[in-house]
Parts: sequence; structure tokens; C-alpha cells
Amino acid sequence: MEDTVAASAPSQIIGKSILRVEGVDKLTGRAIFAADVTPPGTLLATSVRSPHAHARIASVDTSRARRVPGVRAVLTGADLPRKLTGRSLKDMPVLAADRVRFAGEPVAAIAAETTEAAEEAALLVEVEYEPLSILLDPVAAMLPAAMLIHEDAPSYAGFHPGIPRDIPNLCGYRLRGHGDVEVGFAECELIVERTFTTSLGHQGHIEPHACTVAIDEAGRAQIWASAKHPYLLREALADLTDRPEADFVIHPVALGGDFGSKGAPFDVPAAYHLAKLTGRPVKFITPSTIDLTAMSHRHPAVITLRIGVKRDGTLQAFWAKVVFNTGAYGTLKPVPDGMLNAVDYIAGQYDIPHVFVEGFCVYTNQPPAGFFRAPGHPQVAFAVESQMDIVARGLGMDPLAFRLRNAVKRNPDGSGSRCAEALQAAAQMIGWRRPKPARGGRLVGRGLAMAGRGTGNGVGTGDVTLNPDGTVTLVTGINDNGTGALTVLTQVVAEVLGLPAERVRLVRGNTDMLPIDISSASDRTTNVAGHAVMAAAEQLIAQLTPLAGNLLHADSVEWNPGSWVADDRRVSLEELAMEVISEGDPVAHAQVTLTQPVNHDRASVVQAVEVDVDPETGEVNVCTCATVQEVGTIVNPLGFQGQIDGGFVQGLGFALTEELQIDEDGRLTNANLSMYKLPTICDVPPLVTANISVGSGPGPFNAKGVGELPTIPVAGAIANAVADAIGAHALEAPLTPERVLQAIAAKMDA
Repeated sequence: MEDTVAASAPSQIIGKSILRVEGVDKLTGRAIFAADVTPPGTLLATSVRSPHAHARIASVDTSRARRVPGVRAVLTGADLPRKLTGRSLKDMPVLAADRVRFAGEPVAAIAAETTEAAEEAALLVEVEYEPLSILLDPVAAMLPAAMLIHEDAPSYAGFHPGIPRDIPNLCGYRLRGHGDVEVGFAECELIVERTFTTSLGHQGHIEPHACTVAIDEAGRAQIWASAKHPYLLREALADLTDRPEADFVIHPVALGGDFGSKGAPFDVPAAYHLAKLTGRPVKFITPSTIDLTAMSHRHPAVITLRIGVKRDGTLQAFWAKVVFNTGAYGTLKPVPDGMLNAVDYIAGQYDIPHVFVEGFCVYTNQPPAGFFRAPGHPQVAFAVESQMDIVARGLGMDPLAFRLRNAVKRNPDGSGSRCAEALQAAAQMIGWRRPKPARGGRLVGRGLAMAGRGTGNGVGTGDVTLNPDGTVTLVTGINDNGTGALTVLTQVVAEVLGLPAERVRLVRGNTDMLPIDISSASDRTTNVAGHAVMAAAEQLIAQLTPLAGNLLHADSVEWNPGSWVADDRRVSLEELAMEVISEGDPVAHAQVTLTQPVNHDRASVVQAVEVDVDPETGEVNVCTCATVQEVGTIVNPLGFQGQIDGGFVQGLGFALTEELQIDEDGRLTNANLSMYKLPTICDVPPLVTANISVGSGPGPFNAKGVGELPTIPVAGAIANAVADAIGAHALEAPLTPERVLQAIAAKMDA
């Protein structure tokens, strides 16, 4: 991939592409993942999972399984407390006891001396099911006569009081808007309505879920899990077991990718109960097929849009109904109202006076869906950006000119938006106005799409210690899921203290070491954890300043990054450490916990692509892509570009290939990595990147979030380019060859 990273470097460390602080360990194999942790005496565990998408459990007979040599424990839902779990809405059992609601739901857990013994025993657990009718379509699940997936959902802890009770099977709801859409539509000269659908998808992380639980002599559970939220995992386990949080210690491990999938407890509670029952450590390693089947997925969506414009192309009214298919449980969403925040962004970077948006999350018998990079946003952006092209072409306007007419000029925080500048730049980078090249019978098209997203907030802790040798130890509780956040925190502390980055030693602490910390999610890590470690470093300087004054024999000293100055005398941080700091000196340690508040920051991203399409097969080839985004200070350009590249590739998979297929019985038919088509390096087109520096952001040193932004508009841009090539819009993502051919056929029939 080509890239052009343009950003100012305001300092010695910030703005430099230093290498990953955890990179050497990963390259040399020293990095520890959850599956690597095997305390002495560890038992291997597996689950028995339902083959039915919806059924009553009449009986479970584990007698034959218990007789398998090497089996040490078998648990069913009947053996566990009748408690439900969830990140906000608590609606899912650890093991199903009375009823299963999706194919792949666990009904029993087995611990044995070997994986082979556990798997043999799993085959011998006899479960008698009474199959029930299934619901897979979220729109049908909202009809008045629809059966209820959860009869008593309103009684669940965390069920939001704002969710309408008169619509069946809702587990999330949100209204957004401004103006009066009826007035707006009355002023329109063209109104276009379309319904778009997107498919079930998976985050595609390399490492499947894994965990190890060992209960120590004091009765505390020591836990190593591929979980992105250590402190939330501790809280969930305490709630499920009615034990204090202090009884659970979550240890840091590396995560082999996440992208929103690894936020729930999953097998950890079952592992805990097995470990407690056997008195031995227990380990689960989930096969990738089960990970694809039963863990966490991207929400499928049905999105109906009605958009009205004046004849000159001015947008007047925007109406949207967004139905997200949450699947069997809402347990995976950490949002009080159960809704994906994509509904807050659905009107995009458009200036529209009248907007009405209604969002629904709906129970069905599909596998549970949770978060996936920019939750829900790629789905709605695909629909909105496709619809905007349809409207533009209905007016006979160039899609670029249409967007330039309607692009926002100001952000929610009142700052100026440079969205129009990004549109012009992206279009120019792919030669928007150049004649299309001939490609041997393949149809060539160009398309663009835009979106906007903010920077996350939350609570984080920074912990910084000056050591007697002049080095600094930085302790953080954030997870290492490959985003480069650990390196960013190291750079922030090094910058504040005026040290080379290699003099800052990063330690990932367990949940005993810090009171709380943020997790890597929602474009918030740099903002929250970055400010926390910055505040801790600044507090450390304040604590040490009197000592510097003593060394310099001065009543007043001034901090100049790296040293204190009084008149023409100077003492560096390292010199002070060697002179007066001893091991464990409290004055050399600072810990700060702070809350970064909700902000109204917004950054625009525009992507433009050129494709060619084989009209005989429907194959789509993305020839080139440009991505232009508004940025604040780029802390680490190499890591920043990695986020752009990775986000684009995930958007490419969503646009063209990634789809988990479900048969009429609710079973996944392609839940393996040979049939679930993730993009490979051979599928990735040349990507040219340009950054528009806006000079401000809520993060330390005016940084903005970037982790989610680049994945959002990819599908919309590709869909519009395909439509430009074939003369018709496909309204369902991914744009598989079959769907492209269907769009061509529908155009010919029309």
C-alpha cells in the first residue's frame, strides 16, 4: 500500500514512528497469549453445544460422559445458579438449562485430563430437545403476532425502560432527529426510498477465544483470558458468583486481534465453576469453527431510507428506520438502551434541516451479535452513501457535486469541518474527472463515500514511577490487542518527561495493581489512557520539583522537559533519580485516575475507489482506492497508518466477500475459515492516504481517534463504483458476484 502521511511533529517523541514496545516479544515468541498459560495440573475443557436454533431442553443425561477415563467434571445448566450475564442487558445463561435460542448455544461443560477425553465425553452427553419454531428475520420478529424469543425480557436486569413494550422481541431502541421531517418532505421536489440489507459477519481475529482459571489457596480466582475488558470481566464474574470483585484477579495477556469480539466473559464463568468443582486449573481453547458459530458477530441490518431533495440538489429531509438483528441474546452490547451508536451518525456528514431516525435491535434465533469495529456504522454508511448516489443520479447530478453541495460545514463542537476539502482531495487522487480507461470488456466505475465519527471517552488510570537508575516504569491496565496503544502511551510519558522512549519501561498490570483502567475500544484509548498517563507523569514532576530545588539550592525552579532549571544551573530527571531516589520512594511514584468526559469531536473521512466489473461473472475488482481523513496530532505515524490500512481491509471484506450464511434451520453453513472469505493480501488494491490536519482533538497533544474511522465508508464507495460501472445499484452487502449479476439482470428487465 502506498501512503502519504502528512502531520506535524510538535516534539521530540510525539509524531515519531518508534517501533512497537511489544513488537520484539511477539516476533520472538515471548509474548504470552491466554492459550499459552498452563499452570501445573491444568484440566482441558470443552462445551456441548445445541444443534438446534430454538428448542426446549427436556432432559440432559451426563452419566456416560462421566465414565470416560480422564473426565474430572461435567456441568450442566441445572448445576449452576440461575443467574444471567451480560455487559449491560443481562439476558444470557452461562449454560442453557431450559431452552436454547441459537444453534451453538452451550448446554454443558466438561473438564478432563486431555482434550481428547473431553471431546469424547462431549459426544456422550445425551440431550433431549423439543424443537420450537424459529425466527431469523428481524423485521418478521417485530410483527404483532411474532412469537417471543424471550417471554420475560422486560424483567431482565438492564432492560432499558425506554424500549417500547408494544413491539415484540425488542432488546434495544433509540430515537434521533431534529426539525420536522413531514414539513421537510413537503418542501421536496424528489423523494427516494430504498431498503438495504447487510449480512452476518465475523471479526476475523487470528486468535480464537481462550481462557485459563486457577483458584489459589486463598480461594481467589487467577484468570488469564483473551478478554479486552479486564475490569469489566472481573465485575461480571463477581456478579455471577455473588463474590467480591477482589476475589478475581485478571492477568494481562496478549490478544491475537479483537475488533470488538472479545468484550464478554464467554467461557470464563464455566471455567471458574469447573475449577472450583475440581480444585484444579481449567483451560478452554475455542476452535475457530465455534468462534465463528457461537461467540460474537457483526449485526446484520435492514435499513430503510427515505431522502428528499430540492431540484437544485439541496437535501431537505432524511427519514430512516434501522433494524439490527441482535440474534438470540443482547448480552454482548455495553450500551444501556441496547442500541448501536451508528444511529447517532446515520445522517452522515450532510447538512440536512429535517432528520428522523428510529433504531431497533431485535431478538431472533441467529447467533448473538455484538460489537465490530465502529459498531453498526459500516452497515448504515453502506445504505446512506448508496442512497445518496441514487438521489444524485435521479437529479442528473454528479455524485461529487451533490456531496459538495450538502457537506457539513461545522462539527457538533462548533469547529469548522473540512469535509468538502476531503471530498475534493479523494476525488482528485483517483482521477474522478479523467476519462475511464478501457479494460478488455470489463466495466469501469468510480465511486466515493464519506462518513464522520468522534473520539471516545471513559475512565482510566495512569501509574508512573521514577526508578533510581533514571528509567521510568509505566504501569497500564489496558489490553494489548495489537492496536499499538501501548506504544502511544509510552510516547506520551516519554514526551512529558523529556526522556527517550527506550528509557520508559512499560508494564501491563493485573487488576490488583490499578483501581480501574480503560479498555481498547470505541476510539477512546489514546484519549482516556493517554490523558491518564500524561496526568500521572505531570504529577510526578510536581512531586519531584522540591527535590530539584534542593539539589539546585534554589527557591524556585522551572521544569523544561527532561530537566529542572534555575538561572544557569540545571539538573536532569535522570541525575535527580541517581542522586536522591531510592527503591520504593513514595515521592517517585504517581498514580492518577481520571474521567475523560463525553466530547463532541468529529472527524470526516472520504474514500474514493475505481473498480472494474466482469459483466459475465459479476466479479468485482477494486483497482485503486484513496482515503482522506481529518486528523489531529498523529502520535505515531507508523501505527496510525496501520490503523488506516487495517480498517480499509476490513471494510473491503464487508463490501465484497464476508458473509456467514444461515440455512432455514438457523445453522451456519460456512463457519470455517476456508469458506468464510476474509480478504488476503492478494485482494488488497493500492491504497493512497492523505491526512488533513485540523490542529485540534480531545486526546493528549490534540490527538483524535482513528481506529474505527477508515473502515466505515469502504462498502459505500465500492457499491457506488460498482453501480457506476453496471448502471444499477445492488442493495445488499456484500456485493458478491451473484448479487452484482442480479442487479444487472434487474436493470435489463426494467
